[in-house]
Amino acid sequence: MIATVTLNPALDKTVIVPHFAVGKTNRVQVKYVDPGGKGINVAKVLKQLGSPVIATGFLAGNNGRYISEALASRDILTDFVYLTGETRVNLKIIDPVSGMETEINEPGFLIADEHLKQFKQKTRELAERCSVMVFSGSLPPGVPPDTYAALIRIAKGCGTKTILDTSGEALEIGLGAGPDLIKPNRAEVQELLQIRVEKEKDLIDAARRLLAMGTGTVVISLGAAGALAASGDRMIRARPPSIKTGSTVGAGDSMVAAFAYAMMKNLSLGEALRLATAASTATATVDGSGVGDFQLIQEFLPQVELEELH
Repeated sequence: MIATVTLNPALDKTVIVPHFAVGKTNRVQVKYVDPGGKGINVAKVLKQLGSPVIATGFLAGNNGRYISEALASRDILTDFVYLTGETRVNLKIIDPVSGMETEINEPGFLIADEHLKQFKQKTRELAERCSVMVFSGSLPPGVPPDTYAALIRIAKGCGTKTILDTSGEALEIGLGAGPDLIKPNRAEVQELLQIRVEKEKDLIDAARRLLAMGTGTVVISLGAAGALAASGDRMIRARPPSIKTGSTVGAGDSMVAAFAYAMMKNLSLGEALRLATAASTATATVDGSGVGDFQLIQEFLPQVELEELH
């Protein structure tokens, strides 16, 4: 089984607003509401891939109940810590005319030390049952930046493989705990390493530097340009097929889900990257914060181009 950890989940609201204008009254054409947060998105994709999965993290209030019920309706197991307060809302405004996407994300509710202590125990219990644990997303208010590092060490102590997908200080400190895989995007790599990543050589150099910082595998997601995966001496570039984009919400999380699945199944780096790119592409065709289904992922698999880099 795979466990996904979302410490700062959200109710994702996506609105389609043609000709969106700042400072003006705008009319919503379509609205989507989905359970969100990076780890929850990972769980949704793992379910599509046929993997046993359990979602955990913190939930609160009516939004938290909605998320829990929505996941249950998808037959996704949950084991959240429930707190007082209210789970945040993330709003994405998509203008199909300009192609622009605007995100407005709430910070989340405050997590006390006692709740974090409770969650560390839950992490230990889940790690003893799961072969892979995925730690995804931002940290909520009140949670120190070394939290992911602490949780990764707990999971690794139980012999569980770990994936980290976060940014900033949480990623930098988390790397020190030796996660088996990290998946930053281009902007997160530039922020972490304080470099510009513009050419393929920059990507290769960045991947090597990240490997040297303590992770077993580095996957750098590049949006519509695909991804680069590096592990040991191997480096592979993936290029996805051209598509008509619905929404990019969850595309990176779909990549993480596929790598978690591949880790559980002991797939090769190339097989994992192909599946991850197909899953990410499938999700990018879906409106709102929905994810690509199994049939769509299978359809894109043979269309992904892989290139071994030296």
